[in-house]
Amino acid sequence: MLSHSPVLVDECLRLLKPDKADLILDATLGLGGHSISFLRSGNAKLIGLDADIENLNIAGKNLESFSARTVFINANFRGIPEILPEKNERFDIIFADLGLSSPHLDDPARGFSFRTDSTLDMRYDRTGGMNAAMLIASLDREKLKKIFEEYGELPRAGKLVSEIITRRAENPVRRTTDLNDLAHRVFGRDAEKYLPQIFQALRIAVNDELDSLKRFLEYAPGLLKPGGRLGIISYHSLEDRLVKQAFKKLSSDLPDPVTGKTLKEAEFELLTKKAVVPEKKEVLLNPRSRSARLRAIRRKNMYTGVRSPIC
Repeated sequence: MLSHSPVLVDECLRLLKPDKADLILDATLGLGGHSISFLRSGNAKLIGLDADIENLNIAGKNLESFSARTVFINANFRGIPEILPEKNERFDIIFADLGLSSPHLDDPARGFSFRTDSTLDMRYDRTGGMNAAMLIASLDREKLKKIFEEYGELPRAGKLVSEIITRRAENPVRRTTDLNDLAHRVFGRDAEKYLPQIFQALRIAVNDELDSLKRFLEYAPGLLKPGGRLGIISYHSLEDRLVKQAFKKLSSDLPDPVTGKTLKEAEFELLTKKAVVPEKKEVLLNPRSRSARLRAIRRKNMYTGVRSPIC
């Protein structure tokens, strides 16, 4: 059974309009909440990706009744299209929910939450790569400062980094409580306000989230069939800005620089003129949904090509 509430489900169904014959790519399967709603449309088939094998195992159980119509792949969506079973596959719907899944926040051992004491890990894929504690221990002052300033939009990032470097010279910053203590030393009473930004910045850096999203935005639109829809839910301004800019570029006609006349009509159209946000009742039922932003585009039927990179 699902142990979480998928965000903006009704809005996703309304905009993406899953049909009984659709081929769907859920690029961030999580626990399968959105995919369950998509698959209820009839005989739709789905490929689900997730970088976290633990998520895939849970999703497999949640989607067991649809097993004949699902394929799961343990991979980060930055690897599209190389990781797809059929290299020339094209989809009716591509979807990505960029938020953390419930186990990431609820399992203290994952190290995503500043509210519990655990090892600073924060990796979606725990089979390799540097965790957050290793990152803090190895990066120099300027790189750490850049992470907190750019990914966390954090004031006094330099002061926090100075405290981290002073601390790590004597004792490694290995646990969430270590970082929590440093935040309180720098921000005092405002520490609770800035801790989400501190942890967000490290999580983005550990998982290389923004570069992964840029690569996804480069390839995913070109994997849509004519008439296909792409929907993305983001949760902070850095992600939403990338999605907004990419969708605007894809849906804009190419003008003649001299006459202003259209040289090439846009291959995509916006399904969301502005981001769709949760209604108040959803936020009350699921507070984690409050920062969600859904944007969607549709490939026009006129286009019959294969790939249209935007970067």
